[in-house]
Amino acid sequence: MEAAQKQLEQVTGYARGRVMERLDFQRGLLVSVLEDMAEGLGSATRRAPSPASQRMLETGERMFRGASSRLDAQSVEAFLDRTGQFVRQRPGLLLTGLLGAGLLAGRMFRASGAGDVEGEAES
Repeated sequence: MEAAQKQLEQVTGYARGRVMERLDFQRGLLVSVLEDMAEGLGSATRRAPSPASQRMLETGERMFRGASSRLDAQSVEAFLDRTGQFVRQRPGLLLTGLLGAGLLAGRMFRASGAGDVEGEAES
């Protein structure tokens, strides 16, 4: 019985290690995507026609750069631990933040004019 328990622990440890390696690889990809998005917003800021648009784009750029640097600075395990603690302690704040991010993304999508193309195609 002890041998089976030890073998199960070894298999579990191996599987956990593989999953963490994969998550770390994905974390690196996400950091790259966030940096690319920040760069895109930075170049869009320089072409923005109005000061309000510039401020909104600058805020988005800062948010993406901050998320990228925070994600890059910690390990996957530390990130998962902190995220789990945050969700358990403040679930309402998480839901509010997700709702706000969704609204902001919707407004940016609408402001980009992408929604107008769909409306013209249906007409």
